[in-house]
Amino acid sequence: GGLKRASRAAGVASPTPPASPRHLWAPSGERGTMRKLKHHEQKLLKKVNFYDWKTTNNVKENKVLRIFHIKDREDYTKYNKLARRIEQLVAALRKMKPDDADRIKMTQILLDKLYSMGLIRSKQSLEDVVSIKTSHFCIRRLSTVVVKNKFCPNIGEAVKFIEGGHFRIGPDICSNPALHVTRDMEDHITWATGSKLKRVIKEFNDELDDFDLLGN
Repeated sequence: GGLKRASRAAGVASPTPPASPRHLWAPSGERGTMRKLKHHEQKLLKKVNFYDWKTTNNVKENKVLRIFHIKDREDYTKYNKLARRIEQLVAALRKMKPDDADRIKMTQILLDKLYSMGLIRSKQSLEDVVSIKTSHFCIRRLSTVVVKNKFCPNIGEAVKFIEGGHFRIGPDICSNPALHVTRDMEDHITWATGSKLKRVIKEFNDELDDFDLLGN
């Protein structure tokens, strides 16, 4: 009251009180009805990243990220998109006649590709392809494959060892746990030359030979 009277006496407009959240809602009796946003409010809303908010609350996604020790959430998003694309492709192929030459050719190409990627167990039919989920791509990550092949006891340890440069595929050191391992690549995964971790594990299992003892 005093501030307003002093402002009027000095010929100065009273300061506008800060907007209340209630001002966003319609003043009529329509409870819960939001009024149309002003231009500056719409611009502000566009800058809010609801994507992160939604994925953070996705229990299934967080579970997969935790199980496979996936640090980059974008990897999961890519796997999810690929799984959906494959599902859509299979649906399109099934709409074609079974004896259609193009369907037969494209089906074989798809089966060969997915089999070489390690995503299906056989190249006999589209039945295995239908069951491909996001987790199938996670299973083919290097960090998961080295656990499957008994190089490491768990995925968490595998991630640390891979990032530490303890594995190679063929002659090349690989420090990316997210690398997709094809069937051909899987046969060439081994310890990096001179890896101290390799020596520790072999010593523990009493598997060191003369070549290892020479520092190889």
